[in-house]
Amino acid sequence: MSFTIFNTLRDFTALALLCCLLSACSVNGTYPDASEPDAAKLRFIANTENATLDYYDAQHCEGLTTGMLNNILMADTGRRVDMTVAPPADAKSYLEIKLKPGKEAFLRINTNGGFYVCGNAFNFTPQPGEEYELTLDTAPGRCTMLLQRLTNISGRDLRRPLPMFETGLPACNGRSPLFPKPLPDTPQRTALINSIVEASALSVPDGVENPRGSHERLDSLITERKAQLGPVKLPEEYWAQYLQNLKVFEDEAGNKHERSLEFYKSVYRMRLQGTEDEVLKQWLHPTDETVRARVVANDKMMAQYYENTTKGVALETVNRHLKRMSQLDSRFDVCERFSGCWQY
Repeated sequence: MSFTIFNTLRDFTALALLCCLLSACSVNGTYPDASEPDAAKLRFIANTENATLDYYDAQHCEGLTTGMLNNILMADTGRRVDMTVAPPADAKSYLEIKLKPGKEAFLRINTNGGFYVCGNAFNFTPQPGEEYELTLDTAPGRCTMLLQRLTNISGRDLRRPLPMFETGLPACNGRSPLFPKPLPDTPQRTALINSIVEASALSVPDGVENPRGSHERLDSLITERKAQLGPVKLPEEYWAQYLQNLKVFEDEAGNKHERSLEFYKSVYRMRLQGTEDEVLKQWLHPTDETVRARVVANDKMMAQYYENTTKGVALETVNRHLKRMSQLDSRFDVCERFSGCWQY
C-alpha cells in the first residue's frame, strides 16, 4: 500500500477541488432510490473513515454506489428518505436509501484508513415497508457490521439485530470482476470439489450444541410465564401452542451446526468452482508452495465465514422464536392486558 503526502495547503486544496469536480456523482452515488410506495428503507451509519455502501443485484452486476461518508476530500452525501426512527445520537455520519421490497440484493461495505482496509458483504432481501439500520465500526484488527430492523412500538424506538449471510449472487457470475465466472463442470471437477468440501466440513468443529429441553424444564418455563402474567388468564389452547413454540425453538437451536454447515459447504463449493483443475488435484495435499498458500488463505477465510455464519444462525433462530411468540400473543390479545407481552 502506498501513501502520498501533500506538502502545502495549496496542493491539498487543489487536489480536493479536483476530486470534487471529477467525482461529483459519487457524493450521492449512482444508486436510484426504489419508487414503490411500500419500498423498504435502509440507513447506513459509518463510524469509520472513507466508508462506502455499494448495491448489486441481477440487473446491476457492476454495482451501484450510494455515496461517500467521512472522506476528508469531499462533503458527506446528504441522502435521506424520511425514516420514522431517528439515528442514534452518537452516529458519526450516515446516509439513507430506499430498496425494492422483496428483491434480493447483495450489499458490499468498504472502508479504509491510514493503516487498514476493511470490507464485507452480505445478501439482503428487504421486506415491504420495513426500516433497517446498517452500522459499520472498527475494532482492533477488524471491522464490524451490525444490521438491525427498526420499529416503533407504543412510542418507543426498538432495534432488533438481524442475521447477515453472504451467499453470493449466481445471476452475476461472469458478469463482473466481483463475481468471477465458474469454470466448466466436468465429472472429474465435480468429484474433486465434492471431496475437498466434504473433507473440510469434517474438520469444522460443531461446538457445544444446546441440549433439548426436558418436559420438566419446559413445564417450568410455562409455570414461570403464568406467574408473570398474574391475573391474566389464557385458555389451554394458548398454552399448548406456547409449549409447541418452545419445542420448535430448542429443535432449531440444537441444529445450529447443521444449518451453519449448509452455508459453509455451499460457499466453499462456489469458491472452488473458479479454481483450476491442477490446483484442485493437489488441494488436499499441496506440494506446490503457491497452491499451499492459496489453501491456507482459503482455510482462514472459510473459518471466519463459519464463525460469522454460526452467529447469524443463532440470531436467526432467536428472531424466529420471537416472531412466533409475538404472533401467538397477538392472536390472543395478550398485549392489551399485559405490558410484558412478546413483541417483534
